[in-house]
Amino acid sequence: MQLLAVSISHEKASVKIREKVSFTKRKQAEILQYIKLNIADEIVILSTCNRCEFYLAGNNLCERFIDYLVSLADENIKDYITIYEGYKCCEHLMLTASGLKSMILGEDQILGQVKDAHKFAMDHAACGKYLNTLFRFAVTGAKRVKTETLLSKTPLSAATIAIKLCKNILGTLNDKNILIIGASGKTGSIILKDLVSLGGVNIYATSRTHGGIISKIDGAVTIDYEYRYNNFNIYDAVISATSSPHVVLDGEKIRGTITTQKTRAFIDLAVPRDIDIKSDEYIVYKDIDDLLEIAENNNKIKIQETGKAQKILSEYIDKFFVWKLFTENKSLLKGTENRLENENAKIEFRRNVYNLKAENDYNKFQYFINTLREEFK
Repeated sequence: MQLLAVSISHEKASVKIREKVSFTKRKQAEILQYIKLNIADEIVILSTCNRCEFYLAGNNLCERFIDYLVSLADENIKDYITIYEGYKCCEHLMLTASGLKSMILGEDQILGQVKDAHKFAMDHAACGKYLNTLFRFAVTGAKRVKTETLLSKTPLSAATIAIKLCKNILGTLNDKNILIIGASGKTGSIILKDLVSLGGVNIYATSRTHGGIISKIDGAVTIDYEYRYNNFNIYDAVISATSSPHVVLDGEKIRGTITTQKTRAFIDLAVPRDIDIKSDEYIVYKDIDDLLEIAENNNKIKIQETGKAQKILSEYIDKFFVWKLFTENKSLLKGTENRLENENAKIEFRRNVYNLKAENDYNKFQYFINTLREEFK
């Protein structure tokens, strides 16, 4: 069984490119079904602000899948793709789930996003034993990295960096009026919580819901989403993090409500981007890629922990490939056992196999399997 990961991430692609492969949940469900029926035996889509990745299991996958991906985006998307096969696919998922491939090294949200992506695929009957096992090991390994290294001891996310960037632009957040759009979402709720904890900030919150109004939030004034343009004259900053496939704030409408001149920060954490406005003398617009400089400074502090994290993850990479070898060679193992002459020899052979498997040494187990194959020639 071939394993393949196709990644379009912040490592090679700007937010402008990533927007092309930022799909709604409904569209993701359609993609899962198409790939399952036409390309791969199993498929999981991991979609975040910084990446869209496809994990596939099957045979003769790569060329057919790339052709399909081009049909979803355009021919130019090939320039931004990174392909991981076999061992590299497994390693990439492990590193990603642990935050070692994130813009913000060791960030917390990615593990939950990996778990959600796997569950979404399972709910749509899109993955089976190979990707189920791979994702289970990746999540378990990432949890160990989280608890046994310092990568997550001082958690930092896009949300907390956005607040820091906002403070850098405005000079201070004390007594500033800040609007959060998407306050009921995962990232928006973190921003809201962090701003409330600072104190001295006047917080306004809105979110696009079916009713248009979010419930009362302690520490914030809730705004009906329909009237989100009404108070732009007073806002010093807007931080937006919705999952909308469309722009939620139009620059011309924003400027039409502003009559006072002061520095205003617009921090856009969404992919696709939420805010259609350009920086000028008074307006400073930043999207998620602009968080990179602050993230890189933070990463220097944590880089020394990556070696320890990678050592932990290597155990789970071996676990997966030992499991894969064992699963795909059951008939070979059973055939070898049946060739033994007496029951005691068969019991001893089974014991040796399971002891080897328990050692979790992929190279050693692979050598054992290859030796049995030679004997069967």
